[in-house]
Amino acid sequence: MDKKAFYLIIGIVLVVFVFTMLLTYFRPVSAGDVNFDDFPMEFGQWKGKKENITQTVIDMLNPMDITSISYVNDEGINIHLFFDYFSSDASFGGPHSPRNCVPGSGWIIENTYEKNIELNGRIIHSGVFELRFEKSLSVMEFWYVTHFGETANDYRFKLYELLSALTFSPRDVAFIRFVTSNDPKSLEALKEFQSLVIPEIYNQLPF
Repeated sequence: MDKKAFYLIIGIVLVVFVFTMLLTYFRPVSAGDVNFDDFPMEFGQWKGKKENITQTVIDMLNPMDITSISYVNDEGINIHLFFDYFSSDASFGGPHSPRNCVPGSGWIIENTYEKNIELNGRIIHSGVFELRFEKSLSVMEFWYVTHFGETANDYRFKLYELLSALTFSPRDVAFIRFVTSNDPKSLEALKEFQSLVIPEIYNQLPF
């Protein structure tokens, strides 16, 4: 091996080593702070009540902020809203996939499909689970929000995380989830509710 090839190999090894160390230890500055304390409890006819989140859940997820609210309208239709936000500054924690959490809480996932939410010229790619717990039927709609877009696909979410790491971008992420009963009136009400609430959620996110 001549000296030129040897030095080239050494240079490549050094570059790979430095890049690997940066990916491992570099923590990009968070996109910004969030505080959901003042999130509205009323949206038109919808009235909300905050739900308790146990310290065990908070310690496990380690979010920058988290909120859980049950809303009910004049017809008695209930929609549960849950969303949290995770900062690049955190050394551990992150959103947990519903594909893992839902079965662990006793619900059975009977059907899954993808859905596009059209809102103010924006298309949000969400995932939908049809759930059953004993005789109770519910629908869960959810997605992750990242710097590279929204997705409900866990593999695509990991890809977005990798892209953030490779480009040394903030790895902040939000997770948004809606749950309501699986019946025609509740599903129609969910569309109306989302049109009111999603813009407010996005207004509170720093990206």
